[in-house]
Amino acid sequence: MEEVKFKIHRTERRSTRGAHKYESYVQAYEVPVTEGMTVLEGLLHITEHIDPSLGYRCSCRSAICGSCAMTINGFAKLACNTSIASELEKHGEITVAPMKNNKPIKDLIVDQTPFWEKMQKVTPYLNPKDASAEEVTVTPEAMMMVNNSQMCIMCGACNASCNSLEIDSKFIGPAALAKSWRFVGDVREAEGAKRLEKLSDDHGMWDCVRCFHCTEYCPKGVEPLRQIERLRGAAIEKGITDNKGAHHVVSMTESIHRIGMVDEVVMMFKSLGLLRSIGMIPFGLKMQLHGKAPMPHVLPRIKNLEQIHKLYKQIEGVHNEE
Repeated sequence: MEEVKFKIHRTERRSTRGAHKYESYVQAYEVPVTEGMTVLEGLLHITEHIDPSLGYRCSCRSAICGSCAMTINGFAKLACNTSIASELEKHGEITVAPMKNNKPIKDLIVDQTPFWEKMQKVTPYLNPKDASAEEVTVTPEAMMMVNNSQMCIMCGACNASCNSLEIDSKFIGPAALAKSWRFVGDVREAEGAKRLEKLSDDHGMWDCVRCFHCTEYCPKGVEPLRQIERLRGAAIEKGITDNKGAHHVVSMTESIHRIGMVDEVVMMFKSLGLLRSIGMIPFGLKMQLHGKAPMPHVLPRIKNLEQIHKLYKQIEGVHNEE
């Protein structure tokens, strides 16, 4: 048995003359650690034997309920299945903090009201088709399309790791988007198009910057980014393209088909529109002066462009078979 220092970012609400404010500080505890011990077991030892005032959430202790999600050594993880030994090997210490992109209300406990509000916005239940009109067969292949999405345990680790949510608190977030695909991708869903139109609004699925963090730190393999990409693809297939994100994707696809590479100048006009693109010219000139933007090409075209066209035809053929 060895003593390991736990550095915990704590938050307390202080009341002064009727006013309330939150005060944050770091407190260290020496925890006796045995082989195979988890971070949650270390926290339980602290509350049972050292400091019962330490606040955190936990329940099942089996990576099922998701309530013990927190920031461990800088990354969103479930405390119940995070090994102390592995964390010490990677980082040399144990630092525990509340989940990022969330407001702490007591030590490691965060206010998850915004998380549940975003989940409710995507209507997290099936709107089934009229069974009397047409029989719907749910094949194993059809269920596999939404299988990952229904593995979500609502821990919020993906939202805590999301770069888009960090800069825009109104962004719907990867958890709600992954849940959306659970229903949009279900063959029994009757209002998939309406869902996609709503998700294409501002702060919706097109605001994801594809940082991949949501997929990397999801403890259950939900792969939120993959589900977001499926939502985007489904929206474009249904012609829901009247937004900047879809314009960007369509213009990129057209550019590669036309010249075999990305034509940044043309893409800017197609993605942002004429007026907004003109307003970006001074910024573009500054980027060129600093070597951050390529010079515009005059009638560019790669060699063997017909190979690109063959790839497009193959992809279209596979899509038509599906």
